[in-house]
Amino acid sequence: MESLVNPHVLQITPYKPGKPVEDLQREFKLKKIVKLASNENMLPIPERVRNAIDEELSQIHLYPDSDSHYLRQRLAEYNGLQPDNVIVGAGSVEIIHMLVRTFLKSGEKVLSSEKTFPLYKIVTTEIAGESAYVEAPMNRDMCFDLQAIAAKIDPQTKIIFITNPNNPTGTFVHAQPIRDFIERVPSDTIVVLDNAYQEYIDNPDDYVTGLDEIRQKKNVVVLRTFSKVYGLAGLRVGYALAKAEIIAILNRVKAPFNVTRLSQRAALASLESEDYKNESIGMNRANKAKLLSQLQGLGLRVIPSQTNFLLFFPKIDVAELNLRLLKEGVIIRPTGSFGIPEGMRVTVGLQEENDFFIAKLQKVLAEIKKQAT
Repeated sequence: MESLVNPHVLQITPYKPGKPVEDLQREFKLKKIVKLASNENMLPIPERVRNAIDEELSQIHLYPDSDSHYLRQRLAEYNGLQPDNVIVGAGSVEIIHMLVRTFLKSGEKVLSSEKTFPLYKIVTTEIAGESAYVEAPMNRDMCFDLQAIAAKIDPQTKIIFITNPNNPTGTFVHAQPIRDFIERVPSDTIVVLDNAYQEYIDNPDDYVTGLDEIRQKKNVVVLRTFSKVYGLAGLRVGYALAKAEIIAILNRVKAPFNVTRLSQRAALASLESEDYKNESIGMNRANKAKLLSQLQGLGLRVIPSQTNFLLFFPKIDVAELNLRLLKEGVIIRPTGSFGIPEGMRVTVGLQEENDFFIAKLQKVLAEIKKQAT
């Protein structure tokens, strides 16, 4: 069979998402399961969004607006740009595919950091082979090292992905270093700011949204999503912001009808639900602080986070700990696929979910310690 396959595809290590609740129910016959593996917003979506979805169900037999016209208009207004600065995708992952497929020519390279979102590497490998993807080391704080990335820029560098804040470490780069970096990048290189967790930043005044750079017509693309703070992970809605020339080229490769009717209506309603967004941010901030303290209280190293998750290091075999937690009804995320085999990532959930996780983690750690003595 492999002789029939594009050799680039054979180089791909598939993306491994968090284990579905349904799989765990089938496997271990558990009555209670808490999933804190995929950085979802655990607050139920607001009534305005539920009503918008219900109203749209009567039109589900019709194809959606292929251009996402009204959503693009609203997103442009929301971000202080024009509709021709916006493209909407089935999650920002679709737009990552579009960017690499559109702009990466033969012999050119994609550059990012180690220990970041694996889709950049997967997509690049699929389209151009694994040799087209270049990683720079992180700094000692597990943060994007922009100087290390800049040192790897050469004439073949076409696209640079900066995940800010970063997944899975939760760390972020301050505003001035990002601005300085963008100024240093050659004019024929595209800088992609993946801002999926932008809303969770503690100090928005020290954060580069990328909007000023787009207004200055720089080759900067900003990725945003409705899957995190807006709670629409199951509907797959993301978007990109860029100068009009970039968006126009991306529209040439965008699949028709790529964003469903329900997704477009729900996203529009979400943009009018600021109270829900603010409640989500406030809940995350409070619950994250408590969860950080609880993990540190167990003697674990935890990376301070500007997102809705925490990366921690259990100091024991991660595979064994993960299996034991699964048997206890807890799904979190080992980070080996991110290049951090000794770590685990836990989403900040509702307080009762976090407490369930901590109780089960404490129980399993105590059992493992007892067995080792």
